[in-house]
Amino acid sequence: MRFGLGVMLLAGLCFGPGARSVTNREGLVGSGKPNELPPVYFCGETVPTHEHRVARRLVKLLAAHATPNRSLSRLRIRAAGFFPAIEPILESYQIPPDFKFLPLVESALQSRAVSPKGAVGYWQLMPATARELGLVIQAGNDERRDLQKSTDAACRYLRYLHNQLGSWTLVAAAYNMGIGNLLKNIRRQRESDYYYLDLNPETNHYLYRIVAFKELLTNYRAYDNLISAEAIAYLSNPLPGEEGDDPESALVSVEDLDAVIGHEGGNTRLTLPNLAAAARQKLDELHLASLSALIHSGLRAKLVEAGSVQPGQVWVFNLTSGRDVGNLRFDEGDLLYAVIESVDSRNGKMYLRAQKIWSLQSRTLVPLAMTAVDVSTGQSGIPLPDLDALKAGWILTWKAL
Repeated sequence: MRFGLGVMLLAGLCFGPGARSVTNREGLVGSGKPNELPPVYFCGETVPTHEHRVARRLVKLLAAHATPNRSLSRLRIRAAGFFPAIEPILESYQIPPDFKFLPLVESALQSRAVSPKGAVGYWQLMPATARELGLVIQAGNDERRDLQKSTDAACRYLRYLHNQLGSWTLVAAAYNMGIGNLLKNIRRQRESDYYYLDLNPETNHYLYRIVAFKELLTNYRAYDNLISAEAIAYLSNPLPGEEGDDPESALVSVEDLDAVIGHEGGNTRLTLPNLAAAARQKLDELHLASLSALIHSGLRAKLVEAGSVQPGQVWVFNLTSGRDVGNLRFDEGDLLYAVIESVDSRNGKMYLRAQKIWSLQSRTLVPLAMTAVDVSTGQSGIPLPDLDALKAGWILTWKAL
């Protein structure tokens, strides 16, 4: 980050469709071949990889960051250690979790990182900006090197930028080049979309670097045609504490189903008070059998990218194993894209619907309507997750509609 907070919002940030400059754009992918990049999002905003310039920049940065050496492995380990401390602070300021990847670009999560211009610490805060944000900078005590305090300060700055700009993509650009310089470019070019702005070389690639780290650390299997087998091996090695994890270990028999679904509020017993005991037992057995069949036949997918818990947000899941759905075959690692349809805060439920899956084998999007189900009831609508569940890699069961 380069500039302080003392910049007033310039008038004329948003322009109508007719004001968009077309001279900045490069042509669409018009070869008729399927785009070999999966759908990519940053903070719920679509990255337009269907455009040549955008796709080319992202592929370039993916290849640059996917160096098959120990630095990539060390970076994964550092991210796994630091992200649990960063994520709750982001959440407390309602900053999208994708911003946890920003310090990877700024400092490689090194507290002693110092830029030639004097930015210091995990978030590379400049002295004037850090002091405006309330951080102490003095000999022997530079709070920019304190992870919790600097993250809190960075979140307040990011929230300020979003209040001014209204787009998380533009927030990332402003964090790099300063809001004043960004707004000058927006006014001069009459363009308010980051992907079509012509900025300085560093900022032109800044968001792509963040997205590249995010994709490599969460969806690397989707890019095995772009990065080396050695890099894939580094990215797939279990992190400390992950050894022996088996997603399929959650699959259970009918006899063990009660133990799996015995969460708070979960109840497999049907509410039919007037049934005789024998009839009730038979119905309960049928109910358990149907739930067990759902667990074994439905798609199971592990959360790799969560947005905010708001309708319209896109969340991304990895299939934990191969499965046939009708006449379609899906493989382990395929990407399931789900949209939050609604949130029922009163009953603690969230409704997720998937409409497409990215097939790693065919490199295409496969339309498929599915809904996330609560295994305690077999019905749509799942209990709202807490932060610990999301960090652990939330696994949901999906059934076709």
